Amino acid sequence: MTTRGLNRRKFLGRIAQSALATVVVGRASRQIAASASIPASIKPTSVVVIGAGLSGLYSALLLEAKGISVTVLEARDRVGGRIYTLDDLPGKPEAGAQSFSETYQRLLTLAEKLKVPVKPLQPLDRALLLHINGQSVLTPDWSTSSANQLAESERSIVPPRLLTHYLRPNNPLEDTTAWTSPTHFDLDIPLDDYMLAQGASPEALRLMNVYPFSMNSLETASALWAFKNDQRAQTPSKTIMHVKGGNSRLPEQMAASLNSVVQTKKVVTAIRSQETGVEVYCSDGSTFQADYLVCTLPFSVLRQVEIDPPLEGAQAEAVQELPYTIITQVHVSVTNPFWEEDGYPIRMWTDSVLELVFPHKDASGKVQSLTCWANGASAKKLDAMSEQELGQFVNAELKRIRPATEGNVEIARVVSWGSDPYAQGAYAHFAPGQIRGFQDKMAKPWNRIHFAGEHTAIASPGIESALESAERVAGEILTRVV
Repeated sequence: MTTRGLNRRKFLGRIAQSALATVVVGRASRQIAASASIPASIKPTSVVVIGAGLSGLYSALLLEAKGISVTVLEARDRVGGRIYTLDDLPGKPEAGAQSFSETYQRLLTLAEKLKVPVKPLQPLDRALLLHINGQSVLTPDWSTSSANQLAESERSIVPPRLLTHYLRPNNPLEDTTAWTSPTHFDLDIPLDDYMLAQGASPEALRLMNVYPFSMNSLETASALWAFKNDQRAQTPSKTIMHVKGGNSRLPEQMAASLNSVVQTKKVVTAIRSQETGVEVYCSDGSTFQADYLVCTLPFSVLRQVEIDPPLEGAQAEAVQELPYTIITQVHVSVTNPFWEEDGYPIRMWTDSVLELVFPHKDASGKVQSLTCWANGASAKKLDAMSEQELGQFVNAELKRIRPATEGNVEIARVVSWGSDPYAQGAYAHFAPGQIRGFQDKMAKPWNRIHFAGEHTAIASPGIESALESAERVAGEILTRVV
């Protein structure tokens, strides 16, 4: 016990010296740079953190590093939030965050300090089988295939590249924070309207709505949001990585490094912010008091929590209306290598409800399992099915798309982030008009309540965004308690 305590103190000390002093991009950089000058000795303070995902756990570690007493509440029976390794399935596929790269400097620094090893992922197969308009087509054959119903000017573009084809040449964003500038608010319009104005054909719009990255559909997403994603994609990653043994090992080790045990199965129903502190009420009848509160709940979940006094104006609108991408994954075990039978690539991109199909491989390259990944409307269709209906449907679809799968695959698990009561979506995005409407107001402190989570980040991609938001919110609280 003594050794563990000393190691924790050493770890927290290093976090205090490095993470809070880190210069990060945009508004967060100014806040964290200011917090770095805060003296180590501050008045006794307590904070309740709601949510034990990356943003909540990192907020707690940063605040504990400055001597603040922190209580972390988590609705699930596990930590990690939308980082979720399926440890009981072959190959331990990730149901949440899939990977990260060398650009995720906060995450890599944190993993190193916690002694959580990371390693390169097996690269995705470059070969891809398209199944579009009822036909299976290899990508080199796409431009001349009868399945290709794109306009003549689009026929040479492989469907997964259509969105980039129309965004990249006209992307005005010069850096990772430019999407928040009023200079570009004229692009905060429906993405499908923008594509139509650029000359995209009806078939191109239909195919762009197959696995629309980080959104539910072109109709319901802001074009400016799509430009933001494209701007980040222009800097390719050199090394795609994951945590050895599964990405869940990182939040598990973060939780183990806290001074107090994360309290799980605590479903927050109400938050009261008073002049002298905050009170948190949970569905099991328990209550918690603290000087301040960090809320990392997705807005899709927070809108069901009573806040007193209630949020106002654009911030209240953001909580009620910010959309979340619906994702449903069907994880499939492989009993026989069907790709050896039909000679096609394992990885598939389809205009069926299953959308994407890709393999998980072990270190030797052996396929362990497959994931069928559906977004938006396709995910919604799967979520509406009973377990039995879904199983029959997926098997029938795989057989239709890829006859060789019959008898060679078995459904192992279905993960629906849209129907998960503690997520209600995989990640946030912005609908048309919402970036100019409330993006700069949605994460502002409300009395003694502070907001973190990937939906509040500005400059960082993927799971790095959760850590960015934690640094900002820790800085906000530390400036109040000197």
